[in-house]
Amino acid sequence: MTETKEIYLESLNRAIQFIENNLDKKILLKDVAGKAFLSEYHFHRIFKSLTGETVKEFLLRLKTERAAIRLKHSKDDIGQIALENGFENHETFTRAFKRYFQLSPQEYREAIQEVVEKKKKDYLKKAVNLDDLHVEEPIVKNIPDLHLAYIRHTGSYDKVASSFQRLMLWAATHLVLKLTPTTLGIVHDNPDLTDEEKIRFDACVILNKPIQPKGEIGYKKIDGGKFAIFRYRGAYENFYSVYDYIYNVCLFEKGWELEDKPALEWYIKSPQFFKPENYVTDFYVPIK
Repeated sequence: MTETKEIYLESLNRAIQFIENNLDKKILLKDVAGKAFLSEYHFHRIFKSLTGETVKEFLLRLKTERAAIRLKHSKDDIGQIALENGFENHETFTRAFKRYFQLSPQEYREAIQEVVEKKKKDYLKKAVNLDDLHVEEPIVKNIPDLHLAYIRHTGSYDKVASSFQRLMLWAATHLVLKLTPTTLGIVHDNPDLTDEEKIRFDACVILNKPIQPKGEIGYKKIDGGKFAIFRYRGAYENFYSVYDYIYNVCLFEKGWELEDKPALEWYIKSPQFFKPENYVTDFYVPIK
């Protein structure tokens, strides 16, 4: 990796973290470019080159998809959802949402409720439950803030392993390791909403203190809080089925409302030491 590309990746990580942490606010290009320590013109070019989207497209997509999740998992007023996703008013939000989903927010909320009801009936009809999916009954736990080194992966989940390999190579040469480091994933997007090539996932290793980011290795502190934890035993290719059941059945059955933060995947037993059928993964779903 060239030194110039390393600098650009550092800049991109800083900019994207700023955007993701401030989706409830009005964000201007100059604000994001400032966080990247680049001129607006230069940053705009770099961002589009590395992500395939302009800053405006990226920002609007994240705000709109975030709002869609709120429409599904909360009963909050649509005007409130608009304001808390950085839209100036209900009308601006409705126009942007309809351009993206071809439905108004209210139409989307009604449609997604029908989808959830159908999924619940289908699971009931097939007599599918957590046991069938090799998932234990969830426990609720408060976790502390976490210091993480990470590599941002964008695209298919099938290719996440290469990001973890590069991260573990970095950890072996830059961290004082007495034990195998604890790895986890930050799941930012719902594949039912986000196009596969735009899905964001952070491959992470837990740190005991902050580090200086360099190149593709970023640093972030994520807020702890309340999570419903679902322990799953089995291969990674079944993750979608587990998530589908959790988000369309379990959350509604338990009456849990989603907190506005990403889910975490905590890898308890994973490659290289175990066979796929013996993998153990804890799904941390943020709840209020």
